[in-house]
Amino acid sequence: MPQVNCRVANCIYWQDGACNAEKINIAVEGVPNNSSAHNDRDTECETFQARA
Repeated sequence: MPQVNCRVANCIYWQDGACNAEKINIAVEGVPNNSSAHNDRDTECETFQARA
């Protein structure tokens, strides 16, 4: 699995300093499949799930 650098420590997949999700979905703001990111702020991780 590739290393994923993430700073969202309250995600349920964040364990022992690493992302342990089996699959990560990254969205681009705007209409799906019809938008391009210009910087990291234009994207968001759809895999995120907050800890209870």
